[in-house]
Amino acid sequence: MFLRWATALVLAFSCWTVNAVAQSKIFVASSLTDLFEELAIETKPGTFQIVPGGSSTLARQIKAGAPAALFVSANKEWAKFVAQDQKLTPLFSNSLVVVAADDAASIQIEDLAGLLSSSRLAIADPNHVPAGIYAQQALENLGVWPVLQKRLAPFDNVRAAARAVQIGAARFGVVYDSDAEALGLNVVYAFPSDVHDPIEYWAVILDPNDAEVGRILALAKSDAARDIVERFGFKQRLDDVK
Repeated sequence: MFLRWATALVLAFSCWTVNAVAQSKIFVASSLTDLFEELAIETKPGTFQIVPGGSSTLARQIKAGAPAALFVSANKEWAKFVAQDQKLTPLFSNSLVVVAADDAASIQIEDLAGLLSSSRLAIADPNHVPAGIYAQQALENLGVWPVLQKRLAPFDNVRAAARAVQIGAARFGVVYDSDAEALGLNVVYAFPSDVHDPIEYWAVILDPNDAEVGRILALAKSDAARDIVERFGFKQRLDDVK
């Protein structure tokens, strides 16, 4: 009886291990977490493991040997860093906003430093995280970076910055519109699109033999997924592969 039970347990564990290993690992910029979890369900539940993080962090992990089948970066440079000679596929675009921890009314960007009071501005680290790089560009072009740069609370990814505002650890934050949408945050200022580089997401297929990766990528760019993509605060990019 014991031998039969032990054999069944080993077989069950073996099946679980095979299924776990068989999952396609998709490394995505943290702002894409909710969207890709939804796309994974729509494509084939249980087939994908979504690994979110800052684009720069994920890119370095992949270069160090992390087993990703697909990488989706929040900017082109980190995608190119991973891709080398691989083709890049443009997927989505996004926008940048200021969010508040309370129900504050809309603000003027030049008033932000004063409104911070003793708090700090939550932001993705502008030294390497795309959302932080875009934020610095925008704040510099609007002339307020000098008074804000010493009052930052930098985070490893934009979703962490958004959550800091959500829990009240920071009164204001600069995040993507999609993060504000996902966490139900109060948007008090929307940056004009011409004060920073275009916010674009680029995909790199790292395992061309993984058919499931091709399917989820095709879904992400399809008309059928447009409502899903826009519900999470993004817009589809339907350009040709670069």
